[in-house]
Amino acid sequence: MIIAAAVAVSVGIAACVVFGYVAVRTELLANMDTQLARQATGLSAMAKYQNKQKTGGTKGKSGTNSPAAQRAYEIAYGHRFGDSVGISQFVYANGRTVPAQSPTVMNQGNSSTIPLIPDDLRVAAGNSADGYRTVQLNGVSARVYTMHIGGTREAVMVALPLSGIDTELKQLELRLALGGVGAIFLAALLGWWVTRTALRPVAQLTTAAERIAREPRELAHRIDLGKHSDEDELGRLAVSFNAMLAAVQDAAVKQRQLVADASHELRTPLTSLRMNAEVLDKFDRLDEMDRKRVIDSLLTGIDELTGLVADTMELARGEEPEAVITQVRWDELTKRVVDRASLHWPGTEFRVSTEPCTVFGVPERLERAVGNLINNAAKFSGGAGLVELRLAAQGVLTVRDHGPGIPEEDLPHVFNRFYRSAEMRDRPGSGLGLAIVAQVAESHGGKVTARNAHPGPGALFTLEIPTVGGAV
Repeated sequence: MIIAAAVAVSVGIAACVVFGYVAVRTELLANMDTQLARQATGLSAMAKYQNKQKTGGTKGKSGTNSPAAQRAYEIAYGHRFGDSVGISQFVYANGRTVPAQSPTVMNQGNSSTIPLIPDDLRVAAGNSADGYRTVQLNGVSARVYTMHIGGTREAVMVALPLSGIDTELKQLELRLALGGVGAIFLAALLGWWVTRTALRPVAQLTTAAERIAREPRELAHRIDLGKHSDEDELGRLAVSFNAMLAAVQDAAVKQRQLVADASHELRTPLTSLRMNAEVLDKFDRLDEMDRKRVIDSLLTGIDELTGLVADTMELARGEEPEAVITQVRWDELTKRVVDRASLHWPGTEFRVSTEPCTVFGVPERLERAVGNLINNAAKFSGGAGLVELRLAAQGVLTVRDHGPGIPEEDLPHVFNRFYRSAEMRDRPGSGLGLAIVAQVAESHGGKVTARNAHPGPGALFTLEIPTVGGAV
């Protein structure tokens, strides 16, 4: 990037140098063309005066001492301070040339003439416009101006040497070259310093990313903003990178915790299955009742293990973004879940009250959350109590059981993964059901709470999901 910036600055400076050189050269040539036009105009006036004298058109004293002749002479050969002195000649339409004699003409007495081209003859004949060109004259580069003399078939040609302009342009080239190189070097140095200073946070981001790539556990590293606040682009980039690292670190911690908790919880059902498998080795020595007890224990352990694996997979899947979110009639979904729960808990009475309610969500995950709340309530009711459900139009679902309630010290932890109170550790379950409910609520922009019901025994769970057109 530093090289690209230096190249861009160098191109800009080079363009400015070239533009300046062209502008100065154009101005110098314009000044010379002005001198040529002024001298050609004077010679044309002198030629017109002489032609009138020859044809008798001028009355009074003749010769170069007459006032008219003197004025024509001054116009033709008088020059301003700083004007160059060159060669001049008259050219006729038939190609004949006549030197314009002048005491100020360079190389006076030299028989050299300005070389002609067809355009000069056309100008003399009045068939072409006056024009400028550059030629080699006596080994010197010169600027030539050809101007038609009105009312005649002749033109005047004036040539001025370009040696002075060439010398000035060479000196200008040297100065511009040295100045351009110096400016490019200074701009490159300043560009390097500014770029290094401005992109230091980017370098820190790169170093942090490379460090994390080498050592994935270094997610606690953060970018120091330094002088960059979160109001500029680099500051916002650093803040976003730090937020990303925090999110990745949190996800990694949760993943490690999930694996550790799942490994711990899997030990109990696996140990039970192993013990029952060892008992099966003596299956022929057991009586009928013991055999039935072993088989039931095996099936219960398999069911518990299957449920634990399913809940763990549900939690892991819940960490991923959902692909399809649709409008869901939550009241109808709740009734379907209650109907299925009635078959699984035939001894439990479910009292349901719903109002029409539509939410944005994933139907399968909402069914799982509502089902977990209902199953939890039925389990704490001993499978034979009353479970009350009420869904309000604002997207608030309350589930109340009439069991023993939740100990106050356990209330802050009921939605933790694999958490089970001391009273429930001897009952089937993985401790993941309510954690799944909390995850579903969070992924849908809602929340879930738990408290003991008042008045009377039992626990009361409240699940809130934003409705279509509303908010929690």
